[in-house]
Amino acid sequence: MTDFKINEAAFSLYSLRPEQTAALQTFFEQCADYTMLVEGEGVSPDAAQDTFVDLPPGKTLEDKFLYGVMDQAGVMIGVLEGMRHYPQDGIWWIGLFMLAPRVRGKGLGQTILDAFAEYVRAAGGDAIMLGVVEENQSGYRFWGQQGFEDVRQTEPRTFGRTTQRVFVLRRGLDS
Repeated sequence: MTDFKINEAAFSLYSLRPEQTAALQTFFEQCADYTMLVEGEGVSPDAAQDTFVDLPPGKTLEDKFLYGVMDQAGVMIGVLEGMRHYPQDGIWWIGLFMLAPRVRGKGLGQTILDAFAEYVRAAGGDAIMLGVVEENQSGYRFWGQQGFEDVRQTEPRTFGRTTQRVFVLRRGLDS
């Protein structure tokens, strides 16, 4: 299996560790616009800590991945979090993919996603899935431009102070 790397000299990618909780929390606070969109409230003081341990039913921390993207100054500018073989074998679920406001819309998201798709394919994955809340129309457009297609919509769910449907999307990884 190949390593998950991005071919971008200005950025580096690495696996996040619990000792980086403070840096992750700072990053989340810089991206408070996303939390407001999804949850209708500010960033929880435990958001980073929770990100390291949150798991869906039946999964373990060995199934989870959490990557940080750093700029040349060593500042976190992106996060990719998710689960291997969820909701079924061969599917990798992206639970969170967020970029700092200052780097959005510059092609970095596509670069990271392309590298991640290749990594998943090399690991034997068949597809990547994710969910996008209905209020996140720019995110929905981004994922559609990356080849993700609608699978289904959920019934409205509560996220913090908001209630929203989730669009479940899927992108196959044809060899």
